[in-house]
Amino acid sequence: MNETKVSESKPKRVVGRNVAIALGIGCIILVAGIGGVMAYYTMQINNKDSTIKSLQTNHTHTDEEYNAMQSNFQDAENNYTNYVSDHHYTDEQYTQAIANKPAKLIAVDLKSDDNRPSLGTPYLHVYGYLCNVGSVAATNVKIHVVGYQSGGVVAINTDIVLDSIAGETWIKVDDSPTYSGSALTSWAIMPTWS
Repeated sequence: MNETKVSESKPKRVVGRNVAIALGIGCIILVAGIGGVMAYYTMQINNKDSTIKSLQTNHTHTDEEYNAMQSNFQDAENNYTNYVSDHHYTDEQYTQAIANKPAKLIAVDLKSDDNRPSLGTPYLHVYGYLCNVGSVAATNVKIHVVGYQSGGVVAINTDIVLDSIAGETWIKVDDSPTYSGSALTSWAIMPTWS
């Protein structure tokens, strides 16, 4: 007996025409996009190369121009060096200048009030601070106080004696010179020292 073989065949899948066309169009778009990007970057590189060449061409100097610029720079540097050597202090000179800064007193928040207590002697309250902004001590420090009553009558003419103030320090002032008679109409307070 003859046996016949029956072969079973699997059905073949065929890609549809529409799918093939869509894939072809996608590939064309992809290749065109890559080509466009490459063209853009090539154009940018060429523009940069052109700019660099232009800068190199327009900004070159001859040896004579370069030497003249170098000479001008050297002259300016020499002038600066000469100026500095003639117009500066050594560290020792600077320290000495600071160390010998003369005494100078500045009144800081120095106030005064005319006080007339009902049971007691009237007085001018002087209070605040004196600062020595110099580096040398201020000696024989006083605050000269003059108080006037109506008609220009001098009711107070005295000194508040404070002794001395070391350089770059301060002292507190709080004193009350007394007077008699009517109230003060004006007064003057003046620090003095030697």
